[in-house]
Amino acid sequence: MVDVDVDALSIKEMRALIAKAGLRHDDCLDKADLRQRTREAIVAMPQPSTGSANTTSASEVTQTKAFGTYSCIVKGPSDLIDGAANDAAPADLLVIGLHGLGASNTDLAEMPSMLRACSEPLSSARIVEVYPQAPSGGMGAAWWSFDVMSFMQATMCTDPVQKNELMAKLIRKQPDGVDVCRNNMKALISAARELAGGSTGPLPCKRVLLCGFSLGAITSLDVALQQGGDETVGGVVFMNGAPICVDQWAERLKLHKGLRAHLSAGQADMTLPCEATAWVKQLLDANGAVAEHKLHPGGHDIGGPMIISSIASFVTRTLELAAES
Repeated sequence: MVDVDVDALSIKEMRALIAKAGLRHDDCLDKADLRQRTREAIVAMPQPSTGSANTTSASEVTQTKAFGTYSCIVKGPSDLIDGAANDAAPADLLVIGLHGLGASNTDLAEMPSMLRACSEPLSSARIVEVYPQAPSGGMGAAWWSFDVMSFMQATMCTDPVQKNELMAKLIRKQPDGVDVCRNNMKALISAARELAGGSTGPLPCKRVLLCGFSLGAITSLDVALQQGGDETVGGVVFMNGAPICVDQWAERLKLHKGLRAHLSAGQADMTLPCEATAWVKQLLDANGAVAEHKLHPGGHDIGGPMIISSIASFVTRTLELAAES
């Protein structure tokens, strides 16, 4: 499948391939979008495996569980997810994935399989995945109230002085509902760590990876910074997000020196322009975090194989660092 010439495929063939990989194509506006999604589908296709990797996948299950106030899709080794084995070994990694505004907790659920296809260590690791569903609100499912229109208007403003004033105000403001979300996420992370730790107790935070897209990306980083100073997470995957509460974030970063983050954004993103992610990178760099920043030619989407491969390398390194410490 890796050698497929995507440019030579018909629209019907691309849609069929995307569906076979378990991805969506109804949000693809033109053929270019379909081609990009098809390339993602190729990466996401189940890969033939042998040895221990095959044994690991055969023992995995998917269930729906309530963690705190959230209903979650939970995937992972059956001895951990079912809770039937009293001596279950802990997970190597706990991934908590947060979807974007108005989306579903199924949106990121296939991403780990795409990452495993790029990394042998990930393909054989014991990974617990948790995908909570955000509460429904006036703009659909949302972790908290994000003023998307004001942010878009500010980034599109042509007057440099006015634009700076609008942006300075927006990125310092604490949106409504953030405090409630922080408390709810604290309970979710605690329950998820307990599950993933098996017989050893809560999984160490160094083995926790917070991952999010758009509003979920912003929330993932915010939640990571709310952890205690001795509970810095192993990493944050921040896709197509923006900064909020920057003064608070800068203060919290003092407690999390060396926090690792992988930032990515689409250069054609008209929802949260890629410069917004660049601001997050500047904030992290200025306050002792270790951040990678990758751009892709797409819009408000995850990106293609290059981004998936980069994230896979970041997650693999998270596993390595956790094992070393």
